[in-house]
Amino acid sequence: MIQLIFVLISALGLLAALGTVLARNLVHAALFLVAFFFTIACQFVLLEAEFLAALQVLVYIGAVAIILMFGIMLTRNIQGDDTTIVSPAWRRLPLAAGFCVFGILFIGIYNQAAPPGRDSWTETNSRPSIAANAGSNPETIMQREAVNNMAGTVGKELVTRYVVGFEVAGLLLTVALVGAIALAHREEDEPGTPAKGEQATRRSSASALSQTAGPSLAPSGASPPR
Repeated sequence: MIQLIFVLISALGLLAALGTVLARNLVHAALFLVAFFFTIACQFVLLEAEFLAALQVLVYIGAVAIILMFGIMLTRNIQGDDTTIVSPAWRRLPLAAGFCVFGILFIGIYNQAAPPGRDSWTETNSRPSIAANAGSNPETIMQREAVNNMAGTVGKELVTRYVVGFEVAGLLLTVALVGAIALAHREEDEPGTPAKGEQATRRSSASALSQTAGPSLAPSGASPPR
């Protein structure tokens, strides 16, 4: 039953990922991305990692997706019209790169080497027990403590072992938001479109000119003012 649920959630996640890539509307692509993040949270629940599932919902859906939505709203071309369509020649390179990454991940995960003294995960049918009566193996004790104090373990790993990746991810999100704002500001200042100050100056000059040349602009049949 669990395997069937895993397959269904995985299929929904793949469909959401394809929708994110293939959707021409940026808002729809962002919504597909939120759905993909939610399927990942469901996978964490199936793996009995409830804390990681909560982090997935709070951090990725509640923060990263909102930042992406703000960046999308700051752009002008949301519908993905002809001005943003990439030529077929430029699509081949990222498509080939995507297949290469998929192949590397597939080979690396399937041929994952087991730690010394343990079988590979492809040959494991059941999860090793971490109960209190499972033994006094140091690895089992470490796993038991990590499960019982998941928040502390994840926080410690983020600020020690994975601190570089954690900081780089935050920096990339900040750069993405700043870049979206810069692109939106550049689109507003297109050449040929007068700024607000220039428009006000032109209006004041036009009104002053009309007041000065008012009598001469009167109709030919109208009498001059007395």
